[in-house]
Amino acid sequence: MRLVLFTANVVLEAGGGRAVTMKPLGAGELPFASHPDRDTAIWEAHDRPYLPLVPPTVIYHLAFLTPSDETRLGLYAAVFDKASAADAPHTIREDGSLIVRLEPHTEFMSLTVISTAGAAPGAERIARMAPRVPDDAALMVALKVDLVTEPKLPASDSTIGGVLRGDLTLATIARPGPDGYIAFEVAAPAMGAAQLGRRIQRLLEAETYRTLALLGIAEARRHMPVLNALEEDLASVTEALTARTDTDEHILERLQQLSARTEAMRAATSYRFAASRAYATLVEERLQTLMETKLDERATLSGFITASLAPAVRTISSTERRQNDLSKAIGRALDILRTRVDVSMDKANQEIMRTMTDNQYRQLILSEAVEGLSVIAISYYLLGLLSYPVRALKATHLLPVSEYVALGLMAPLVAFLVYKVMRRIRARLHAKGEKPH
Repeated sequence: MRLVLFTANVVLEAGGGRAVTMKPLGAGELPFASHPDRDTAIWEAHDRPYLPLVPPTVIYHLAFLTPSDETRLGLYAAVFDKASAADAPHTIREDGSLIVRLEPHTEFMSLTVISTAGAAPGAERIARMAPRVPDDAALMVALKVDLVTEPKLPASDSTIGGVLRGDLTLATIARPGPDGYIAFEVAAPAMGAAQLGRRIQRLLEAETYRTLALLGIAEARRHMPVLNALEEDLASVTEALTARTDTDEHILERLQQLSARTEAMRAATSYRFAASRAYATLVEERLQTLMETKLDERATLSGFITASLAPAVRTISSTERRQNDLSKAIGRALDILRTRVDVSMDKANQEIMRTMTDNQYRQLILSEAVEGLSVIAISYYLLGLLSYPVRALKATHLLPVSEYVALGLMAPLVAFLVYKVMRRIRARLHAKGEKPH
């Protein structure tokens, strides 16, 4: 079997073991500077080529979740018995009567083994690589497609399938068999190899993406008890906030804890929920290209997938919406608490200002009283000083009245002068305090 394909990012190794790669587009052929992402944009449509298929053929299709680059490289080494010189690229290799294809995706890698010599060579090839697969490469999808010219699978009540575009007859029980694979039988009486390859790849992609899309429902169910508990806690906090049965400090602490737990849950589920919606969209697109119609009284594969996938996607969307609503409700509760605290602080500030005003009024009265006492004290000391010159004048007979009469007449004048001086000093201090800085 000779494989001839042209692609930019796929490493092709044909029968002789020689690697065949497409020459990248450069700026040498055109007199213009090439954008650094031009090659990627052009060859993206050719990155995952269809493999021509002719019945009878048995196809094994596996998908592994690969959480790290080390896992991808380890899986590549397990499949091809050698380490990758790149980052585990999309590789298609002929291996005797088999075609082995390892295809990297965003979060998983798919392995497809195509055998034209019956089921045994493909099963042996997978069994040989199994011990070397990294432990963290978790198997998600295991499909086995038997391409035949005439239908062989006996009809039963559990058989699912219809007629695909191009008169392909599909039959499956949609459950893993004793060997762990979900088995499909596709009868292709007359169809070109390239066209049949496209149909089968769409079928494999639909089933792969369906399984990956349903990962979100498992994530939603795991977080459902946590979400229920958070909603109950929020209801309790809101009741305490409304009834004022708890202190604002304690309510704030509880709301902060609820907010942190909610955001942690949203961060843990956001990627998986978004991925599930994206995978579900891809499944719908693949089913539309298959254009399946009913066969006898069987349920179609499209109907079976839609019946299981649509409720799961709705549950995922509902869970995500509840998370968002919970986050918004916590934010509103925090706003209410913040407003209440602000009002309380305003009242406290007003009380402080009133107290300060009362204190200032008391200080003013006290300062006026002290000022009056100061006038008396200063006047007393000034009269004491003036008593000496008065006595001297009396001793020299220059004072016609007694010293007591003289000091008594001087006392009102001294007190008035002291009062005026202190008022002037006070006015100057007030004028300096009102000056702009």
